[in-house]
Amino acid sequence: MFYEYLSVFLGLVKCFIFKLLYWKRLSIAGIPKMNSSFKIAIKRNSKLILGKNFRSRNNVSFRIYDKGNIIIGKNCFFNDNCSVNCRKKIIFGDDIICGQNVQFFDHDHNYRDNMDEFLTQEITIGNNVWIGANAVILRGTKIGDYAVIAAGTVVTKDVPSNTVLRNVFKYNTKNTDHFVLSK
Repeated sequence: MFYEYLSVFLGLVKCFIFKLLYWKRLSIAGIPKMNSSFKIAIKRNSKLILGKNFRSRNNVSFRIYDKGNIIIGKNCFFNDNCSVNCRKKIIFGDDIICGQNVQFFDHDHNYRDNMDEFLTQEITIGNNVWIGANAVILRGTKIGDYAVIAAGTVVTKDVPSNTVLRNVFKYNTKNTDHFVLSK
């Protein structure tokens, strides 16, 4: 218990140092709860906005490249080893929970024309979304409110609100990849 409190305290110190380094590029509402292994890299003309009551565990990283913007709403939680990589824009709503090893990429390489160029599209995640462990959220996707992304799912298309999205294997005779939650 002592080491957890020490890690959170060191995380606050590190957050203060990040704020000094990125004073125009980093905006923090309230006091975030993160540990000392939290990583931020914000390049020129980029911005990271952390909403109130932001929480994270070990090895969470945010990499924001030239002109990228990440906006995180209030009450969001990122579990161990989550990675957010942004070249354009990623918007997180309020009350989002991310399991371990979740990754977000709003870009990929232009492998057809020039590997040194990137294809970018905004990612938007609604309110009250739960993203399971080892999920990967790719460029150009929009996840609606109250959606659940199952563990290990790769999201390449929009996910409607009130939907559970999971991986589908060829032996699934229903041939569906999402279910609408009943209220």
